[in-house]
Amino acid sequence: MVHCVTLSPSIFGKRARCWLHMAQSLIGIHGNQQWTTSSNDSIRLTNDTSLIECTLGSEDDLRNISTNPLPRILSCLEKAQNLSSGSKEGKDVDADLDCFEASTLSLVYVKLELKDAAGALEKCKVILGSDNIAAVAKEDRSNYTSASLRRRAMARLYACEAFCRLGDPNSALFIMESESALQCLASDISASSSTQHDAYAQFATRATASGTFSTTGSFDRSKLHASMTTRVTENLTADKTKGNIDNVFEKRVHLFSRLKEGDTEGAIAILRSGMGRV
Repeated sequence: MVHCVTLSPSIFGKRARCWLHMAQSLIGIHGNQQWTTSSNDSIRLTNDTSLIECTLGSEDDLRNISTNPLPRILSCLEKAQNLSSGSKEGKDVDADLDCFEASTLSLVYVKLELKDAAGALEKCKVILGSDNIAAVAKEDRSNYTSASLRRRAMARLYACEAFCRLGDPNSALFIMESESALQCLASDISASSSTQHDAYAQFATRATASGTFSTTGSFDRSKLHASMTTRVTENLTADKTKGNIDNVFEKRVHLFSRLKEGDTEGAIAILRSGMGRV
């Protein structure tokens, strides 16, 4: 894709989806970096714009991407947003609303990675509307495609994380208001009959709910949702190393709640258990 854009900037370089697909590929690279990097070798995540001053696809660009792809991801997403928004150089052009929504959701993810919770929440509001963030079960699903429903559900999960980071977990609770709301979110995220997709949707929803309830001090509800991740994770992947993520997540939730409750002996018991790494 980079080759196409650099060789034909007047054609491929003006297609919003080209920039979106490049950004999504780089997000995949970033995700792999996060997965393969141990807790002792943290990656420094910054939006250092000097890292994108070099030519797209050059050796310097590839070197920068290998250490911190986020600035180039943001650059690609901004291009996708500008080209798909329906406005170009002050003139109205045909908008690609599906591409615009997809690039906006990707921006939410990147802003959360850069610890810009306020910026992430603003982008969630672009997707959902300022007054519609918590209206999960009440939303008329016939107005949206399955892809849009999935993105809207993911935006709500990201909004929960942003609210919690901003010290407003009660607003996040409005999204996680009931079991029916959680089921709606999981159903919208899955949007298929695939067992693996269903498992991922349940995992993402329950993990977010667990984190939200933990932030508000509702540790019993937090541990309940953490335990639910264990029931679905066997369908996530055949890779046994990645398949153990449920045990790691559940263990961290229980450890955090024990420490917050002052149960030092319980926390030590968890650390000594054979559940896997913390």
